[in-house]
Amino acid sequence: MVAALLARAIDDQLTCVFVDHGLLRLHEGDHVMDMFARNMGIKVIRVRAEGEFLRKLKGVSDPERKRKIIGRTFVEVFDRKATQITGVKWLAQGTIYPDVIESAASKHGNAHVIKSHHNVGGLPKRMKLSLLEPLKELFKDEVRQDRRRAGPALRHGLSAPVSGPGLRRAHPSARCASPGRRSFAAPMRSSSRNCTPPTSTTR
Repeated sequence: MVAALLARAIDDQLTCVFVDHGLLRLHEGDHVMDMFARNMGIKVIRVRAEGEFLRKLKGVSDPERKRKIIGRTFVEVFDRKATQITGVKWLAQGTIYPDVIESAASKHGNAHVIKSHHNVGGLPKRMKLSLLEPLKELFKDEVRQDRRRAGPALRHGLSAPVSGPGLRRAHPSARCASPGRRSFAAPMRSSSRNCTPPTSTTR
């Protein structure tokens, strides 16, 4: 959604970076690339970073730590790739309002963090790129409504992709077993074909 909005606003100044962390559903990375190229006509660079993510997640079983590791690693990968693209100053991401609510504790001490989303609480304190979050004040149903109005390019393809942390949290066992090994990720990826229901392209 954010990619489509920015493509309309700044056209070919936009370069999307798809960080393939190796924790997506089976063939979903290829599906993402196909959707961008065939249906949206947006320039996208695929960075295969499975080894880096799995190495940093190795031995980590606490879900909160995993989310922060994933968020930090995402930004590290983006920062490195940005140095290879001329004139990049901004990192845009699809943060929505529930992400902010769940990731933020009350400054008055009356509420605690529910969970740190990788794109909010998982971000490092210092970033080389400025952050742009055009959906930050919208709820999920509002984003879906905007998407339906945005035309067929957005309605086609991935209607419910695995979130940033991917299979790190897509199965209950992922919360207690460390996914820091390819031997863990591979069967999870294959089993996703059987436990993931077909998604609708008309929602």
